[in-house]
Amino acid sequence: MNDTTERRLSHGKQSLLYLGGAVLQGMGALIIQPFSIRILNATEWGMVGLATVILQVGQVILSAGLPLAITKAYYAPVSGPLHARAITGANFIVSLVLSAIAALGLALAVGADGGSYAFVWAILAVGLLSTVVGSQAVLRAQERPLAYIILSGGSSVGSHFLGLCAILVFGHTATIYLTAFSVGMLATATAGFVMARPAWPSRAWKQVKIAFRLGLPVMPHSLAIMLLMQGDSFLLQANQNAASVGRYIAAAAFALGPFAVLAGLNNVWMARIMAASQGGYFQKEVSVVAKEAAWISCAVAVAAASTATLGIHVLKGDDAIVVQLAKVLPLVTVGYALYLICMSVLFAMHRTVSFAVATPLLAIVAALIALYPATTNDLVLLGLVKGLAFVGLGLVFLFLVRRASGPRVQTGHFAVALTVSGAATGLLFLLPDTIGAGLASICVACAAAAVAATLYLKRKRGQLVQPPSEMAQTTPIFPTERHNNED
Repeated sequence: MNDTTERRLSHGKQSLLYLGGAVLQGMGALIIQPFSIRILNATEWGMVGLATVILQVGQVILSAGLPLAITKAYYAPVSGPLHARAITGANFIVSLVLSAIAALGLALAVGADGGSYAFVWAILAVGLLSTVVGSQAVLRAQERPLAYIILSGGSSVGSHFLGLCAILVFGHTATIYLTAFSVGMLATATAGFVMARPAWPSRAWKQVKIAFRLGLPVMPHSLAIMLLMQGDSFLLQANQNAASVGRYIAAAAFALGPFAVLAGLNNVWMARIMAASQGGYFQKEVSVVAKEAAWISCAVAVAAASTATLGIHVLKGDDAIVVQLAKVLPLVTVGYALYLICMSVLFAMHRTVSFAVATPLLAIVAALIALYPATTNDLVLLGLVKGLAFVGLGLVFLFLVRRASGPRVQTGHFAVALTVSGAATGLLFLLPDTIGAGLASICVACAAAAVAATLYLKRKRGQLVQPPSEMAQTTPIFPTERHNNED
C-alpha cells in the first residue's frame, strides 16, 4: 500500500469521525427533546424551540462567512496557519462584542416590559456558538477531527443536557433552561479558544481584511440559508400559536439531522476541494467529491424518512400529522448536498459576490410559497415546500458554478439520488402510521443498505486490486507537503 492509498484511507477515517461528530451535534437537541418536551408546558417548550432557531440564525449573521475563509486561508502557501488563526481571533472579538451589545439592549427592553429573559440568554449563546464554529474551522483545516467532535458535543449534547438538569432542579421555565444552556456554551467556547489558539488580527491584518471581503457577501447568503432551514418555524410562530410551533419543531429533527450529517461530512469534502483548487487536479477532485456527496445524501434521506414513524412515536407520541411531516422533511437532503459542493467550488474560486443575491431571492420566493401552508396550519405541505426549496437551492448554485466556468459538477448522480429518495418517501406514505409499520420500514431500509454496501465493497475491492504502475499514477487528495509554520 503506497502513500496515496494511505492518505485516502486516512481521509476516509476522518469522514467517519466527522460524521460521528455531526450526528452528535445534530442529535443534541433530539436526545434531550423527549424529556424536556414532557417537562415544559407547550408555551415554554415553544420558546425553547424558537430560541434554538435564533441560535442558528444569529450564529450565521455573526460569523459572516468567516469559517469558510479560515479554512481557505489555512491552505495558503505562505504562513497559512497564522493567517487562519488571525481570522479566528477577529471572529472571536466581533462575535462576543456584538452579541453582548444585542443581549444588553434586549435585557433593558425586557426589564422595562416585564417579560421573559429567555431570549436574552439565547442571544448571548449566539456569540459563544459563533466563536465555537470559528475554532472548529481551524481544527478542520488542521485535520483534528477528535478535537472538532469535542466542541460539537459540548455545544449540543452538553449544553442541552445542562438545560435539562436545570429545569429538573430549579424550575420548569424556558429562561432557566436557556441560562444553563448558555453556561454550557461558555465552557465549550473556552475549550475552543484553548484548542484553536486564535491570534490577534493585527498579526495578519491584510488577510483578515481579505477574509471579511470574501465573507461579507456570504453573510446575507448564509442568513438566507438559515431562513430556508428554520424560516418555516418563524412563519408558524407569526401565524399560529406556540403549540403548533412545538409540533413542527418535534418533526424538524428529520430535516436538521440530515443537515447536520452532511455538514459534518462537508468538513472533509470542503477541505479536499479547497486544497485541490491550489493544485492541478481541481476538476478531478470535484467530480469524485460530488459523486460521494450524491450517494451519501441519498442514503441519509432514505434512512431519515424510514425512521420517521418510529422516531415521532418516541419523540412526541401518536400524532399522525407530525409523522407524515417527518417523512417529508428528509427531501431537503439531496438538494442540500448539491448546494454544499457547488458552494465550496465557488468559494475556492473567490466567486462569492453572487451569493448575496441568488440565495436571498430564492429564500423570498420560498417564503411566499410557504406562507399559504403556514397560515392554514398545513404542516405536511409546509414541509414539502421546504424540501422543494432545497432542490431549487442546489440547482441555483449549480447554475452559478457553470456561469463562473468552474470545474464541472456532474449532475447525473444527484438526479438519480433525488429520484430514489423521492420514490422512497412516496412508498412510505402508503404505510400506516403505526409502530409496527415504522419497524418494518426500518428493517426494509437496513436490508437495502446492506445490499448496496455489499455491492459497493465488491466494486471497491476490484478497484484496489490493480497494477502498481496504475496505482502510482493516482492523484493525491492533498498536496504532500503540509504548512506547519504557525508563526
